[in-house]
Order: sequence, then structure tokens, then C-alpha cells
Amino acid sequence: MKPTELLGELTYPLTDMAIMLALVSFLLLGSLALAAGLLGLWLALVLTPAFFRYALYLLEARALGHEAPAPGIELFNWVENFWSLFPLVLLAGATWLLSFVSDAVSPAAAQLMAGMLFVLLPAPMGILALSRSAIESLNPAALKRLISACGPAYFYIPLVGLVGAAGVEYLRSIQAPGLVVNAAGIYVFFLFFTLTGAVMHSRQVAAMVDIYDQQEPDADALEQRLAEQRQQVANHAYGFISRGNRAGGFRHIGQWLEREADIGEAREWFFREMLSWENTDAALFFAQDYLHELLVEQQDTVAIKLIARCLHENPAFRPSEEDSGAVQELLEIRGRNDLIEMMR
Repeated sequence: MKPTELLGELTYPLTDMAIMLALVSFLLLGSLALAAGLLGLWLALVLTPAFFRYALYLLEARALGHEAPAPGIELFNWVENFWSLFPLVLLAGATWLLSFVSDAVSPAAAQLMAGMLFVLLPAPMGILALSRSAIESLNPAALKRLISACGPAYFYIPLVGLVGAAGVEYLRSIQAPGLVVNAAGIYVFFLFFTLTGAVMHSRQVAAMVDIYDQQEPDADALEQRLAEQRQQVANHAYGFISRGNRAGGFRHIGQWLEREADIGEAREWFFREMLSWENTDAALFFAQDYLHELLVEQQDTVAIKLIARCLHENPAFRPSEEDSGAVQELLEIRGRNDLIEMMR
């Protein structure tokens, strides 16, 4: 990563609407938890894991060259994705270790160890985000391979994190408003993870370094991970569409579809997901493009089922102008006069 690219990464969170939405959301929820006193502890217990989970999702997206995920309700689900809670375990363990070293050796030794742990921190976070394996994230060989693959650019990450933390501490020392200090702290925290992902992506670490779990994942695990990734894409697309940018939302889904192994099954998944939204208009517009692809691929039976589903959802549904003739001909050939009548 060149110094000029590093400068761009420092402002990257500011340029991404999904990250800024997450920053504002966590800032407001955190402020509410602080203001609620004892009752705020319950909110903090839910908020803290979600905060770390979203940061890991950011790192993963950046490392793979994907767009940042929009924050969603799934972040607050304690039942799934236990791997994403591992940073909290590391934080608790590091706190205990530093306290022990401070008492048993000296505060200076604890400070030195804290600095060393901070320099090493991006490596286990990067491995955890990609492998989703807590054990692999502590594998010394994997840590060494990741740091070697990143090269000197790896050390940009702890340096930027240290400077950012110093900046936040300066704001606190001059008694800047609490909201400003907290916002700056969240920004630096997210920047630490996005910069880690960016450095990894610049050196194609995911492809170059064998950091993934050596055990072949079973079919259920692969299916679960694919569903999680699709849900992140759908949540981000919803963020675009709910703000009136339907083209941007569909473009985001289209970019993901290009990477799908079974694009037909993926289209069907996103169509069903959009039908679950409060406003299903987006699903029907998506269905027009979906229908076009089915006609091109001559998947006539699937196309007819899609038309019937859309008309059941909203009798006003119509195929695009480009496909209206082909749809009419298909329905006539298949004897689906009921659907023809509904579209008149």
C-alpha cells in the first residue's frame, strides 16, 4: 500500500454511507446506555458484542474487496456467530495478563507488553474475520504468514491506531463535548478494522496466505456462511433502496450475483428476501430483471411460476416492456390463460 493510498484509507469510513450509519447508530445507542445508569447495563451487554461483530464484518468486507455491510438487527443476535465474540475474550484475557504483569513485574513491563500486543492485534483480527475460527486466529504460524504477506504496510495499522487513540485522548483532555469524543473514538475503532482489511486486500492476503481452517467445512457450515453473506448484501441493498436509490441497491446485489456459484438459486433467494420487506415494491421491480434472465435462459417453467407469484403479490405487476411480447407468447403456448387474463 502506497502512502497516497493510506491517506485515502484514513477518510474511507467518512465516504461510506453504511459505515456512517453504523457510527451514528452505535453512538446514539451508546449515549443512551450511558445516560440510563443501571438500566443502561442491559443495553451495554447487547451493544458491546454487536459493536465488535460489526467491526469484524467491516474487516472481512474490506479484505475481500466488498462494500461495507449496513448495520442490521442480526448484529444483536447472541445465538449465532459466536466466533465474532472472540475479540471480547481476547480483551478480557489481555486485561488480566497486563494486570498480572504490572503487579508481578512492574507497570513499565506491563506497558511494554501492551504495546507489543497492540502491534500484533491486527493479525489475529484479520485471520478471525476471514477464517471465522478463534483457534486459527491464535495460530503462531498463521499470524506470521499474515504479517509477512502484508509486508511493511502492516505496521501502518498499529501506527494509525496509536495516533488515532492519542487524538481521542487529546479531545478528552481539552474537555471536548462527550458526544464528539465518543464519535471520534468509534471512528478510530472502525478505521482500525477497515485499514486492516485494506492492507490485507492490497496484498491479496486472503489468496496468498493459508490461514483458513484446514478441516473441510461441512455442507451445513458452508450453507450457513453463504446465507449470512447474502443477508449482509441484502441489508446493504435495503439501505440504498429505503433511501430512494433503488438502482444503487440492485447494482449492489448484481455485483454479488456475479460471484455466486448458482446464480439462479441466488436470484430466487434475494427475490424471496425482498418479499419479506415491509414494502414489497422492490421485489417486484427486481422480479422484472429476474424474469428477463429466465426468459433468456429459456427457463420457462420457473418464469411462469415467478409471474404467478408476482401477480399474487400484486395484480398490477407487469413484465418489462422489452419482455411483454415474449411473456405473452410463453403464456399462450403453455395455456396459462388465467395469467394472461390477470395482466389485461
